[in-house]
Amino acid sequence: MNAKNFTSFATRKRIRERDNSPDMFAVADEDEDAISSDKEAEKADPMSSVNHKTPGKDISNLCHQKTKSYSATPPSTSDQSPKRKIVLSSSFHRENNNQSLPPSDSKVSGGCSMSSLRSTLHTNHFGLNSRMKEALRSGGMDSTIFQFSSHSPLSRETPPVYTLNSSNVVPSQTSIHCGPNHGLSDAAWQAILQTKGIKGLYGWQTQCLNKATKTNQNLLYSLPTSGGKTLVAEILMIRELLCNQKHCLFVLPYVSIVQEKIRTLSSLAIALNFAIEEYAGNRGTYPPRQRKSKRVIYIATLEKAHGIINSILELGRLQEIGLVVVDEIHIVGEGKRGATLETLLCKLLLAPIGPRIVAMSATIGNIDELSNFLKAEIYTEDFRPVQLREFIKTGDQILEIDKRQRGSQENFMKHSRSVSAPSSTSRKNDPDGLSVLVSEVAPEHSCLVFCSTKKNCESVAKLISSNLPPTLQQWKTAEKLKLRKALEQESGRLCPILKSTLPFGVAYHHSGLTGDERQLIEEAFSSGTLCCLCCTSTLAAGVNLPARRVILRSPYIGNARLTRARYQQMIGRAGRAGFDTHGESFVLVKPNELTFVTNDILMAPTNRVYSQLAEDDLRGLQQLLLSLIFLDLGGKDHKTLAETLLHSTLLGQQSSHQTITTTQLVEKSLKSMMEKNLILPDKDEKLAVTKLGRATLKGIVDLDRSKQLYNDLRLAQGGLVLMTKLHLMYLVTPYDMVGTVFPIAATYFQAFNKLSAEELGVARTIGINETVMVKLMSNQQQKIERSILERFYLTLMLNDLFKGESVWNVSELYGCTRGDVQNLLSNAASFASCVYHFVQELDEFWAFSELLLPFSRELSMCCTSELIPLMELPSVAKGRARMLFKAGFRTLTDIAKTDPDQLVARVDHLPRRVAQQMIAAAKVLVYEKADALLEEANSLLELVPRRQPLVPLDETFQTQASNVSLLDD
Repeated sequence: MNAKNFTSFATRKRIRERDNSPDMFAVADEDEDAISSDKEAEKADPMSSVNHKTPGKDISNLCHQKTKSYSATPPSTSDQSPKRKIVLSSSFHRENNNQSLPPSDSKVSGGCSMSSLRSTLHTNHFGLNSRMKEALRSGGMDSTIFQFSSHSPLSRETPPVYTLNSSNVVPSQTSIHCGPNHGLSDAAWQAILQTKGIKGLYGWQTQCLNKATKTNQNLLYSLPTSGGKTLVAEILMIRELLCNQKHCLFVLPYVSIVQEKIRTLSSLAIALNFAIEEYAGNRGTYPPRQRKSKRVIYIATLEKAHGIINSILELGRLQEIGLVVVDEIHIVGEGKRGATLETLLCKLLLAPIGPRIVAMSATIGNIDELSNFLKAEIYTEDFRPVQLREFIKTGDQILEIDKRQRGSQENFMKHSRSVSAPSSTSRKNDPDGLSVLVSEVAPEHSCLVFCSTKKNCESVAKLISSNLPPTLQQWKTAEKLKLRKALEQESGRLCPILKSTLPFGVAYHHSGLTGDERQLIEEAFSSGTLCCLCCTSTLAAGVNLPARRVILRSPYIGNARLTRARYQQMIGRAGRAGFDTHGESFVLVKPNELTFVTNDILMAPTNRVYSQLAEDDLRGLQQLLLSLIFLDLGGKDHKTLAETLLHSTLLGQQSSHQTITTTQLVEKSLKSMMEKNLILPDKDEKLAVTKLGRATLKGIVDLDRSKQLYNDLRLAQGGLVLMTKLHLMYLVTPYDMVGTVFPIAATYFQAFNKLSAEELGVARTIGINETVMVKLMSNQQQKIERSILERFYLTLMLNDLFKGESVWNVSELYGCTRGDVQNLLSNAASFASCVYHFVQELDEFWAFSELLLPFSRELSMCCTSELIPLMELPSVAKGRARMLFKAGFRTLTDIAKTDPDQLVARVDHLPRRVAQQMIAAAKVLVYEKADALLEEANSLLELVPRRQPLVPLDETFQTQASNVSLLDD
């Protein structure tokens, strides 16, 4: 290699090292030539190094700045040396580097001169990051903390411990991102306001943030729906990422909300240079990979968050997470999922070094009990940015509720007005006058109609559209045609009900729709193309779709009476801040229902939250105890575990409501787990988790199903059929879906006869053959278990979906609803992920661990291989991915580098706001993949350091090399 080529190679190599460095030194944009120029400047003006010190001139002065915020008045431009850029840690602050640096009069206990740094730069060929670290070590700084943040990669101190029972523990915050805006710098604060599209905070948000930032205690805050609770949590998470340099965990109740939150936070992640990871369905890995360069927000469902905490607790990595935010904390009182959430929170509270917990919800009746459980401060406020007026419609009369008189029977409701159908025909078709209430606001404003069942959603949508004025068909005609075309492209055909309702701007929304259909309808409703949406109550706790008017079709959800908490959640969707001056809610009540609606819903006290650990045959409690024993958080004997349960759970807080003591509950639970072979006493009479118990815990498998899963895997292992994927598909068919779809004998027989020879081999291995089919057709007694027959019926449905059949065709063929098919597919993908983590803990199932990881991914996608990269985007299912692919967007990179206008122009019915979110999410995913590869490369280079050259290059040659243009060959 001649001198010219070597010089060009060295220059390109040095720039790559500089640009790819993943941590706080990554943005330094100078090298040996800058150091040489600084040296010459010192010779020319010796006093300049005294009067205008920079990090480059006295880097040791940065080493003891532990608590000061970098938010003082910035120095003049003439004082800013290129060295100042070394301390910046993100691409965002590379452009906004006007934060002032610590003063140069700090006390120094160790020397770190630029001469030692310069000598190091001339004697090795590592990247700038490694050279700086080496300089600090060689400069006699063994006892010095180079503390840019409380969790700097160079810090040798123990990270700050979050003491939950202390009231004034404030973590050290010395990041350049810290400042006067609730702990954030001006640049970071402006990025938040600009990304969120707001000019400032509500008064209560400012008060709550002031309270939250003064101490490091846990926080529980409660406000009505639509009060702006989520923004407070997001600001606290960003503060944790940027100032404390720790990860955050955001726990949300549903997959749809996880995906929506990822879309809305992606732009902010790009602006502030943090990462986002999705943990929902089959997405997310345990444990999360360790990071050196970026902080991350893990956005997860309850079950996935439980898996994250279990995995990092086992590895002793919980200190990496500084903040856990739990949305809809009242779910702790709702069945199996409530028990899972309480288990998660209990382990966080018991951990020796635990994160701060911030929980939020709408109004809770027993907030004091919940705050005692969480060891949390309370903030409550009765605030809504838009006034909400509540009405009851009974017959033709509309009564308005006076919330100020709540509790007074006489003055609680007053007559507002009377309404009636415009014609006798419409009155006959719509006796409740539902279409009249919708037509009063449509199409200029939007309306949500909550229905008791999915079937009712469809019938009500048809009823409303048939009674609306024909003139509504002229509203946004072009947009409706695009929506119809997009829905047809997604599923191959359009639902007959939607076909008749869409021209009037009316649609239905429930789990029977595919993911893409729901997404398209939500986008059309948000943009105003649709003016009325008939939906189930789950939408109230799901994606954010506020409206001017909310109508409750009846005071029931299914066959159950509506509760006050659910009522408040549903009517809370009325009124959009920034769009509406007020919101309205109507409950349609029959005369004989008025008493119970008034007493049990409108005037009832706020619902209380009760622990679910002792419900459902103690399944939740057994899950908690298994975790505590395995992680050694609550003792390993009966007595200690009972004490832990009493003092560290919501169940313990509410022990007076139990008919048996916590000691009896623990003894009963431990006995049941021993019978399931999940735990055993060791030689010292201490409880220990068995291999099956470990696998059950890691896979988040139902404790009552773990033994059955183990036996099924053992049976399959002896004759696993790999010529087709049907056998693997049967093993990941969820047990809890059995009984939701009842087999139709003729359909079963037909599907069985269509199986290939290899697939028939799978059926025979399971125990289903021609004889079984004949007996099924003739309704004779079977020797095979009924549960196996029903489970394989579900597997045949999955098999057709896997082969490319549409949800429409599968639902019609197997005699079930589209919602059943959708649930089967999503639950099977999640269960496949659970089985994968289950088998990883059992060496005997090593083959399954190799097979299930790629298979679970394929099953969740159920599409051709070219669409899989596009389906990594949140809320992009097969239909939307196909539309993107046809438009020429084949990879995440194609989407990340396009602009919103181009994306909108090439993809049918894609709102610009959604296009922006999609591009931002694609960028986050691309950056994430690049960061992962970069960190892996850097880790390998640290294990195998590069050899130093035999003959060091002199300073003159290096200076010449640094001045060579990149265009030279």
